[in-house]
Amino acid sequence: MSSEKHNFLVQPAVKNVLMFRNGDPYYEGRRLVINEKRMTSFETFLKEVTGGVKAPFGAVRNIYTPKGGNRVLSLEHLQSGQHYVAAGRERFKQIDYLQIAAKKKKRLQNNLVQTKPVSHSRIIVSARFLKPINEPCAIFVIANGDVLNPAVRLLIPRRVLGQFERVLEMITEKMGLRILGGVHSLYTLEGGLVNDGKLLENGQFYIAVGRERFKKLPYSELIFTKPMTMRRFIGSKAASLPPISKSRKHNDNVSKTH
Repeated sequence: MSSEKHNFLVQPAVKNVLMFRNGDPYYEGRRLVINEKRMTSFETFLKEVTGGVKAPFGAVRNIYTPKGGNRVLSLEHLQSGQHYVAAGRERFKQIDYLQIAAKKKKRLQNNLVQTKPVSHSRIIVSARFLKPINEPCAIFVIANGDVLNPAVRLLIPRRVLGQFERVLEMITEKMGLRILGGVHSLYTLEGGLVNDGKLLENGQFYIAVGRERFKKLPYSELIFTKPMTMRRFIGSKAASLPPISKSRKHNDNVSKTH
């Protein structure tokens, strides 16, 4: 009985790591989600990294730490939130990988800062003309084949739309464990492949797909035929508000009459 209780309490460890390409100073890294329940071996993890970083040297054979180039030999040695370097059969190439990560973080922070008007400019422009330029693109994302969970609302800065790899990373971080191994592609509800962030339309729904194939389901019918009380999206204020029950509304009316 005690052993069964212990197994029930033990949950699979989930780790989030940022992976760089060996010797590539221009590759800003790919974020990967590791779930021990799915990745039971280090070889499986190497295959996942191979598909994630898509390095020119081909299959990933070795994982190193960015400082010192120490080789990682098992999943247990990977620490969540840390950076690592993916390599093939070649030797570890020492470059400042952490500086690449710092530049990427700084650039993303700058993208989120709204552009302010020049102080010496005397031209006054109505806010209704400036608002669409600075407003982020709001999209709703559904996990591939998942028709039970609500869509995830994501705000993408306009400057990031031209960096499709970064858009996929943002969706990966927002979706969490719904897409194990990270989001690799994006589709419309009808199954059309989206390969450019500039093609994303504000307020539209999209399907996030991992390494598996796109699952063709009647997403539009399942989304738009649900009652309004059930149609709630993660990230919206309505998602945190419970629906008003009829019994409670009836009691309020009775109390007012008395």
